[in-house]
This record gives sequence, C-alpha cells and structure tokens, in this order.
Amino acid sequence: MRAPPRGLSALIFVIVLAAFLPTVGGGFLSWDDAENLVDNPHYRGLGPAQLGWIFTAVHMGHYIPVTWLTFAADYVVWGMNPAGYHLTAALVHAVNAVLVYWLAARLLALAFGAGAAPPDAIRLSAALAALVWALHPLRVESVAWITERRDVVSGALALAATLAYVKAVGDVAPGGAVRRPLYWTAVACFTLAVFAKSMVVGLPLVLLALDVYPLGRLPFVRGAPRDGTWWRGVLRVALVEKLPFLAAAALAAGIMLAIGFRWGILAPVSHEGIAPRLALVGYSVLFYLGKTLWPWPLSPLYSLYRPVDPLALRYLLPTVGALAVTAILFALRRRWPAGLTAWVVYIALLLPASGLFPNGPQITADRYSYLPSVGCAILAGALGVWGWQAWQGRRLSTPIARAALAAALVLVCGLTLLTERQIAIWRDSVTLWRHAAWADPDSDVPLFYLGWALAEAGRYEDARAHFETCLARVPPSLPGLRAQFMLHLALVEAQAGRPPEAERRLREALALDPEHPVAWIRLGNLLWARGERREAGHAWSAALERTAIWPRYQVWELRTAIAGVPEASPAARARLAFALALVLQEYRADVEAEEHYRLAVRLDPDFAAAWNNLGVAYASRGRYADALDAFVHALRLHPGEGGACANAQRAAVAAGTRPPELDGCRPERT
Repeated sequence: MRAPPRGLSALIFVIVLAAFLPTVGGGFLSWDDAENLVDNPHYRGLGPAQLGWIFTAVHMGHYIPVTWLTFAADYVVWGMNPAGYHLTAALVHAVNAVLVYWLAARLLALAFGAGAAPPDAIRLSAALAALVWALHPLRVESVAWITERRDVVSGALALAATLAYVKAVGDVAPGGAVRRPLYWTAVACFTLAVFAKSMVVGLPLVLLALDVYPLGRLPFVRGAPRDGTWWRGVLRVALVEKLPFLAAAALAAGIMLAIGFRWGILAPVSHEGIAPRLALVGYSVLFYLGKTLWPWPLSPLYSLYRPVDPLALRYLLPTVGALAVTAILFALRRRWPAGLTAWVVYIALLLPASGLFPNGPQITADRYSYLPSVGCAILAGALGVWGWQAWQGRRLSTPIARAALAAALVLVCGLTLLTERQIAIWRDSVTLWRHAAWADPDSDVPLFYLGWALAEAGRYEDARAHFETCLARVPPSLPGLRAQFMLHLALVEAQAGRPPEAERRLREALALDPEHPVAWIRLGNLLWARGERREAGHAWSAALERTAIWPRYQVWELRTAIAGVPEASPAARARLAFALALVLQEYRADVEAEEHYRLAVRLDPDFAAAWNNLGVAYASRGRYADALDAFVHALRLHPGEGGACANAQRAAVAAGTRPPELDGCRPERT
C-alpha cells in the first residue's frame, strides 16, 4: 500500500492538537508534579550533570531516562513554565494520532486484501480509527497530567516500532528476508520505548499476533503443509526475529521488578496472593472496555479497597466476562481473526498494569488504556470498511449508509466534547481532586489530595475541614493511618501560622505512632523555632533513633521535613541528611544519596562517616580522584573510620596516584 496522503495526516494532526490545546492553560498539579518537576533540580538542562542524573537516577521508583530527556529539553526551552510542558505533550499526542492512522491504514489494507476496498475507503476508515482513539476522553489523563509524559513518549516510540515492523515484513514474500533497516529501526524504537515507560514490554507479543493476522506470516495460517520447513518458519518468525525485542523487554521488565520490589511499590506474591491478583486482572480487563464504551464518570483515582475477595461479585463477574470474551473470540478465530488479534493486543499491552503487579492506591487508571486501546480503535475503522463493502454490495441501503456516516461524525464530535470537559477537570489541583472526591465518595484518598490542594491554594480552613473529615472516617483500629492524618493537619496548621495547634496535632500523632520519624522531625522544627533548642535536639535524636524504619515512609516526606530543619542547627541537619542518604541508597537512588552526603559534609565538615560514604558514592560513579579526596578527609578526621583506609587505597590505584600515608593507614605490602 502507498503511504497515506499527507493532507489527511496533517488534518488529523491539527484536529487532535486543537482538541488538546486547552491543556496548555493548566498548571503543575499536587500529584507527583512537585516531586518530579517543581522540587527536582536534577533534570533541568542537558549538561553532563543533568545527563548523568537522567541515565542513572531511579526517581520515585521509576527508571525512565528517555522520558526525562524530553523533560530536560522542555526545561531548556520553557524553563519552569507549565504551559510549555503541556504543549509538548499535546504535540506528541497529535503525532501519535498520525502514527495510529498510518498503522491502521496499512493493517486494514492487509486485512481486507488488495482490491477489496478502494484506497479512499481504507484511508477514511483509518482516519476514523485514529480520531476515535486520539479524541477519546480516556486519553486526557496521559496528556493533561505533566508527570504522565511517559505515556505519550513511550506510546510514540511503540507505535513507531510497530509501524516499522509491519513495513519491514508486510510486503515480503512468504519465506523471504525482512527489510533489515526497517527491522532494526523497529528494535531501536522499542528499546527506547521500554525506557520511556516499561509498560510497553508486551509489544513482542503484539508483533507475534500481527504475524498471525493480518500479516499471515506463520506457515500454519497460510495452510502450508506441516513438514520440516513448517517448523523452521515458525521458529524464525516467532523466536529468532523476536529475540532482540524479547531481550529489550526482559531487561526492562527485570529493572522494573527489581526497582518495584526494592522501593516497596510492588507487593510480593506472598502478600497479595495469586487469586486476588487474577481477580484484579479480570476486573481491569472489563473496566477499560466499559469506560471505552461509556466514558463517564472518569476519575484520576479509582481506589483499590483491600482485602480483595476474588469471589465477590465485583471481581467475579468481570473475570467470568473476560474469560467468556476470550473463549468466544478464540472460537471465532477462523471466521473473524481480527477480533482475536485485537484482544491479544489489548491484553498484552494492558497486563503489566492490570493488577498482576498491584502498586499504589488505585485499582485502575485511565492512563493505562493509552496504548492497549489502539487495537479496539482499529476495529472501529474496520467496521467502516465493512460498511462501505456492504453498501457497495447492496447489503446496506444508501439511507442506512448515510446514517452510519452521520453516526461516525457524531461519535467523533461527541468524544471531542467529552474530552474538552475532561480537560477542564485537569486544569488545577482543587478542581481535579474535588471531581475525584465526587466520583468516588467512599474513598479517603481523593479527600486527602483535595485537602493538600486547598492548602497549597492558601485555603487553610477548607483544607483543615477536609483532613478532619478524613480523620473522622479512620477507625481507631488503624492508629498508624490516624497518625498520618494528624501529621498533615499539623502541617496545615503550621502553614496557616498556628504553631501551638500544629504542635498539638504532632504530639497527638506521636501518641498514636511513636515510631513516626517525620512527625519527630517536624516537632523538632517547631520547638527550635520557639527557642526550645534542647527539646528540639531530643526530637531530632528520636527521629535518628528510628533510622531503621525510615523506608516505611515516602522519601519525599523525609526530604521536605529535613529541609525544614533550621540552618542554625547544622549538626542536626547533617545527621538527618546522612540518614536519608542511607535510605536513598537502600532504594538504589544513588545520585540523590550522593547529594545528601554532600549536604551532610557541607553542614558538618567534621562528619567522618559522611565523608567516607561520599567517597564510596563517588567511586561507584568512576570519580576516583574525588573519592580519594573524600576518603582522605575521613581518615584525617577519624583514622579508624571503618573501611576508609582500604577504600582510599583502592581509589588511589584506580585514579593512578600514590596511596595515602596517614595515621593508621599505610599502603598494603605486596
């Protein structure tokens, strides 16, 4: 098939960009945007320091260097203006709509065969598929939420990989060699995609499903005899050609799982159990299909209520429904192979976020439908081609055909209006979380986020009311959760300029959970500001005594709490920064750990242990000369500092310099 005309591609781009252009009026949201962008200086620029962080950092439990590169480029162009970040996402999404159009046009031409439908019918049906996908309100979360840039970036790369693969093999004669430049382009795009967001790891299975239909590359699909060449063909197409894709997917999946378990984002199987996970998978599979057909109400957060009972009707009925759909499509695989292919594509791309690896407070999320829904949209395009064939064959009367065309236009317009309404919800944090609280009134999580959004907007009384509502809904049997809400009430009181009330809330939180390190740090900050320096020191010491349990809490809470420790108490800040660096190392956030070790030695130059650990951090990144200087500092302060002598000697050898000769540290004899 010839390339689709540029005019129609440009029209699709303009329509989609115009529909999502209102996102440019939105700001940074109180939902990970602060931790990822507003309060994170590491990505800002394309210099050596920023690139080093981008390619090594595990930030908030994610390793997404390709996405971080786009944020860095945004900063170079726009600084911290959120409008620029939104515009980039809208532009990439519009490009993705064009990629879906090109992919749909090629697949529909293959599916219906040469001459079965005129090129214009194929192109218009592919355009319908692209617009239905791109203008659907389920896409809004991925585009309007700046943090979720990884969806549109990984989506662009995955779509480009699929298109390159289809072009590489689609026009090749049976048994012929694939077009190597396009094939390796597909491999490269997929490799970049998994490091923009690892959710696309299921793409190799998507390519295999396309090999079956509509590409028809596997011998048994073509009805070839099952002799020796049959098996060789299957192995070449299904395994040999897919090995580079599988290698990239395995690497990304391994990194994702290792980080997830290390950060505590992913619960072990022994914690959740197999049956509840499968129940969540069944629920997710039917949830996105339902929201695709009836996209209202949509919410930024669909809360997961534990424990998950697999036999509850909420989970049992969707699971049975998903199994029934699978069985029906499998039974119809010969009469309607497109249905089974679209289903396999949907499941393969959805599975990593379907509940098999539960993480966070959500059971589902609109953003998870970004790529999995492409196959369903192409089926809508196929319906358009079928309608044209039925009209040509007089199985469909002209009035009905015109009504169907009008219905398609109404569908596109209706989706656009719903998308416009959904974009308005994402304009600011208060509007977003007020809508989420309305959509899920039984959940405390949206109320929590709404409270913080109100506090950030300076509406402290409203914020306090929301947090008190949350607290009233938490039963006494959950003292840890009650303490967490007490802590946030204390922060609101502090921001509102009511230190006595803030202290009272902090002490109530510590009475419920004496092991809460953030509450101890915040209490110390308040006591110091009131002039009670001895008591403040005791509070900070209490936090340090609980270093071993710090990983239970989100790192950003600890970071912001420590940032509030007064500059006038450098020793306390240094030790808290050192303890936080240990936590960051435990989570493999080595770049941020190094930053906090540097903070510790800057605040307390006599902190020998911090100098030693800073040297280890430098050495792990190949900065052996800097590492040697740090180890020498540690040894001069404390000749017996554990491991510093051996570390210094190894760093000297790696740096090609003479090992240090300090008290208690002599070069090893060989």
